[in-house]
Amino acid sequence: MRLSRPLLLGSLIATLIAAGPAAGSASALSFGGCGNDAPGFKCATLQLPLDRSGAMSGSVGIRIAAQRRFPAGAKLLVAMAGGPGQGAVNFASQFESTLDPVLSRYRLVVIDQRGTGASGALSCPELQLGTVDWGAKAVRDCALRVGPRRRFYSTADTVADLDAVRAAFHAPKLALMGVSYGTWVAQEYARRYPAKTDSLILDSVVGPSRPDPFYLETLAALPRVVKGLCARGRCAGITSDPFGDVEAVVKRVGVAPLKGRVYSSRGVGHAASYQDQNELLSPLIASDLNTSLQAQLPASFAAAKRGDYAQLLRLAAASTSLVGPTREYSEALNAITNCLDSALPYELSSATASRAAQISSALDAVSAAAYEPFSTSSVRSDSAASDCELFPPQVDRPQVSGALPNVPALVLGGSLDLRTPVEGARAVAAELPRASMVEMRGAGHDVLDRDLTGCAGRALQRFAARRSVGSPCAGLDVTPRSAPIAPRKLREVIGVTGLTGDRGRAVGAALATIEDAIAASDVRYEAGLSGRGGGLRGGAYDIKARSGGLHLSDYRLVSDLAVSGNLADTDINDPSGVLRLSGAVNGSLTIHDWGYVTGLLDGKAVRWRAAGRKLQPRTAARRSDRPVVAFRSR
Repeated sequence: MRLSRPLLLGSLIATLIAAGPAAGSASALSFGGCGNDAPGFKCATLQLPLDRSGAMSGSVGIRIAAQRRFPAGAKLLVAMAGGPGQGAVNFASQFESTLDPVLSRYRLVVIDQRGTGASGALSCPELQLGTVDWGAKAVRDCALRVGPRRRFYSTADTVADLDAVRAAFHAPKLALMGVSYGTWVAQEYARRYPAKTDSLILDSVVGPSRPDPFYLETLAALPRVVKGLCARGRCAGITSDPFGDVEAVVKRVGVAPLKGRVYSSRGVGHAASYQDQNELLSPLIASDLNTSLQAQLPASFAAAKRGDYAQLLRLAAASTSLVGPTREYSEALNAITNCLDSALPYELSSATASRAAQISSALDAVSAAAYEPFSTSSVRSDSAASDCELFPPQVDRPQVSGALPNVPALVLGGSLDLRTPVEGARAVAAELPRASMVEMRGAGHDVLDRDLTGCAGRALQRFAARRSVGSPCAGLDVTPRSAPIAPRKLREVIGVTGLTGDRGRAVGAALATIEDAIAASDVRYEAGLSGRGGGLRGGAYDIKARSGGLHLSDYRLVSDLAVSGNLADTDINDPSGVLRLSGAVNGSLTIHDWGYVTGLLDGKAVRWRAAGRKLQPRTAARRSDRPVVAFRSR
């Protein structure tokens, strides 16, 4: 299984050759409805040349969604999603909600970039499987399937399309909002067309220069991010060296796979493993879009260092990016744009037989300290350089560079973002003379959509009013508190205060079991999976999405105690219901709330009430019904 890579780490823009008019005309836009996904928008398709030089015939239709209602005299704001590979038109309403503070002066337009969504999404079924290890052969086969037109799906081509959209609306300038890869497109437009750029809103920012093809930016940020998960005492009693735990586990899997069992939603056990170092990077990167997964990482790696892989193996299902239909996300476009744009250690015009040596030479020039604890072979195998090694040779397009313009810019970054580390946002802000940089401690990828504190929204409001943005997120820290290390046996459970022996431990284990099931469900929920899953060491759970009720079926947090039963109000309020316990302790417990339990265990009555305030779950799920603009990439 291949990890979900950082989002496109792009290129300097290629020279745009305009043999004919680059832009469509306003008359070329014939608007109609957009469907239920964007009720406040009207949609049209702008036909543009596939190849602006005219050497290859053909066209591409760019799908556009434009707000129906907007202020008189409004300027044009184009919003772009991530990837590369994801269309944005289906997210038009979400962009409208997120960007509401600036829409008093702008008309929002959202586009599916060429090769995505309804703009001729490229299709390679062999890549769209999601769990397949791409590899050079798979990318080559995809490139051959797409054919010679593959040359015209670079960021440079999208930038030219953007300017055609501007012209079609008769707008003198564009304001640009991008998330993740969309920030790279916005930067490249601003560099290519500085006089036509009104302002920039950049969220989760790709850095300003051509990135290393081995994703060293992400690996360099990894120690800081992992340590940040445990800052301010969040991992007390769990680990004192979170990155040391990661290092130890990564080095161990470099010697032999980590093996164990995971359980299905029916409680059936299956063999599971992490086979190589790259697979271990998956939960770390996936966590920047999954707060509940973030909370599980320190304990999972700490337990794995001790030889207990159950918690870490359970995270694998939520660590693999979901791949839907090609029209929702084109893996083919992702692969091709990465090969066209990335700063590869070879030219695409070179013979494929010569590229392996150039990859080796490039890696030899990098100190191993830059990517420790990962091995050289691991870094190489999961690089853009390796994936594009067999990409069909083609004529290289010349590259140009320019300064970012002196326009108002809002730059947002999360301290725990591994796909687009915050160092890149800082570097871009430093190149924009009128930039306001807002860094949110504890936030991951996609700051505006995932901020529950409102500070990022306040930054956007101030920016929209052209006021000083200041530091609205200063002093805030949204890093989740770490989940505990799961005990293996009942004897390892810390019992509740006031009850001695196994009965006290059983009550503690029952409450911890409820908490563990809720936490496991939240990890899956944020990954777009169902609320049903397997227990840590056996059994299963099912959380009902509407009621918040929890059903446990022989759920084993510890291997020698099975917990079954039904509880109400586990999602928001205190849980309540009856649980049956079997194994090391037998009997039943009535859960009144987090701090009050009664029952009969091993034939003896149990009554426990927490002293002082009620217990609260140690992992707090932060759910949202708002869809997240997806920003995934190989």
